[in-house]
Amino acid sequence: MKRLLPYGSIAAAILLFAASLLIPHSCANTSAAPAGGPKDTIPPLLIATLPDVNQVQVSTSLKKVELQFNEYVKITDANKNIMLSPPQEKNPTVRTKGKGVIVELQRELLPNTSYSLYFGNAIKDNNEGNPFPVFALSFSTGEQLDSLMYSGLVLDASTLLPVENTTVILHSNPTDTTLNSTLPVAATRTDSYGYFVLRNLKDTLYSLFAITDQNNNYRYNQTEGELIGFMDSLIRPVKRMFTYAPEIQPYFSTDTAGLLRRPLEGNVFLFKEVGSRQSLRGYKRIQPRALELKFGAPYPEIISARIPGMDSTQIIRQHNYSRDSLVWWLTAPSVPDTVLMHLTYLATDDSLNMLVPRTDTLRFTPYVDEKAASQEKELANTGRGRTDRQQAPPSVKPEREVMDIKISALPDLIPEQGIRLRFKSLSTAPDFSLAEMARITPQEDTIPVHFTVSRDSLDFCLYTIFLENYMEGTQYLLNIPANAFTDIYGLPNDTLQTSFKTLLREDFGNLILQLGNVPSPLIVDLMNESRSQVLRSSRPVSDTTITFPYLKAGKYTIRVTGDLNGNGFWDTGNIAQRRQAERVRMFRLPSGNPVIELTEKMELTQIIDIEQLLNQNVTLSVPVKKR
Repeated sequence: MKRLLPYGSIAAAILLFAASLLIPHSCANTSAAPAGGPKDTIPPLLIATLPDVNQVQVSTSLKKVELQFNEYVKITDANKNIMLSPPQEKNPTVRTKGKGVIVELQRELLPNTSYSLYFGNAIKDNNEGNPFPVFALSFSTGEQLDSLMYSGLVLDASTLLPVENTTVILHSNPTDTTLNSTLPVAATRTDSYGYFVLRNLKDTLYSLFAITDQNNNYRYNQTEGELIGFMDSLIRPVKRMFTYAPEIQPYFSTDTAGLLRRPLEGNVFLFKEVGSRQSLRGYKRIQPRALELKFGAPYPEIISARIPGMDSTQIIRQHNYSRDSLVWWLTAPSVPDTVLMHLTYLATDDSLNMLVPRTDTLRFTPYVDEKAASQEKELANTGRGRTDRQQAPPSVKPEREVMDIKISALPDLIPEQGIRLRFKSLSTAPDFSLAEMARITPQEDTIPVHFTVSRDSLDFCLYTIFLENYMEGTQYLLNIPANAFTDIYGLPNDTLQTSFKTLLREDFGNLILQLGNVPSPLIVDLMNESRSQVLRSSRPVSDTTITFPYLKAGKYTIRVTGDLNGNGFWDTGNIAQRRQAERVRMFRLPSGNPVIELTEKMELTQIIDIEQLLNQNVTLSVPVKKR
């Protein structure tokens, strides 16, 4: 084996010294601790590298890079942590040998090029798994080492949560196809804080992108569902790398305070693009009388859709907001077990990259309720090992088959969202005039209550009931008699009764938001602490006051979205049009904490300057723990 080169430069010696400051001054235990002895908590110590740190005139035919430690080490998540920048067509392979790590390069290096080999959190000692601090080895095949750097933060565009293990890439003079076909001139990955540092850069202009590079090929693949983000303008690195630069200091993931102090030069917001190439992505039968079609891009242009034996009046078409997901309900007197559909629509031609007519014959096989089939199989398997006396009793069939309706009457949401009725199947001309709503007085008297009903514009199986005279702390009773509704299978409803009691505002917390300087329509969401769930939502269009009542004690966050087109939805971005996703910001308390903690029956008012909030840069924050 070729002897490893010691740290030969002053800069390298200082770097090793800086790393040693993070490590307690005692000898690392390279074997298992004696029984009952203290646990080894000392990370490995780097002894030597090949090439040397910051070495120049490295041969382009270099086959491997080696790190030597003072104890045996192991590699974890190599694909996630270890990468070469600029990357090569074939990624390097990594293995351990003795007390060393060997990275084998699969291609020749480029001449006159500065390289950074990132190790991330991959290296740990072999006994206790103590991590070696985040490390990158720099070297050059030219006479000098490029020494500029650029740092930033990658966040999810809709939640502003940091995105770990995102690949950040730089291109020079990119074209529309560069992201799909060309390797970048520099690359790195984000840590758990969404933080990245691109090292050893030239003094030139770059285009910066971030991708969730699922196949590790450093190219953007929209069809695989990868997310992408980009800087609006070209960047030119100005910061020079030096030993004690906080951006490149070796650090441990437990050093929260140190990690939050790192400088930021830019934010990148990741989004998932709406498909641009039109095609029929999939189709299936979701009920005996319901067909689902999914398209690759929004607003498909359907020229004709013909089902033999049915005319257009016997098909009720339902779609989502962008019309790329369709459900067609079949109301014909009879529907065959296998349904054929002759569909003609405009699809993107692969060679011309234009929309051209395409005709497909879709075959919808008989519907199978997979959940019911799975339950029946489980029951059969359960009963197989029983004796005759132990057999489960046969299920009792209901007197008549009825339609399935679910009613949701959540007391804290009724004032804003009403009472929701969801039909499992499409109801034909439901007669809500037969339904009765009443409130129960303290004297047990029943008083009729007027209500209104509306069907959802996109989901034809969802109806909402709103009380005309809503009263707090009151018991209500909703009664729907049998046979008020009939679905497309001819099934009637059974008698439905739902009782609920509205809440007293004084028994709960209230969050009041006074919004000023509202420049455009907004979407204001009350979310849980982890930002994984929207609890309440409001859509103001001008300066106003929003109240979120009936809140239990707990932790909440406020998300504000600039809804520029006023459609009531958060719109994603488009890389070809260089259009960012609609801007999202999280409201923060004066302390900088985005989490608002309400105690029991607490009323809290916050004044928010919307224009100022939407224009704020996002700063580093501690990652939300995954649950």
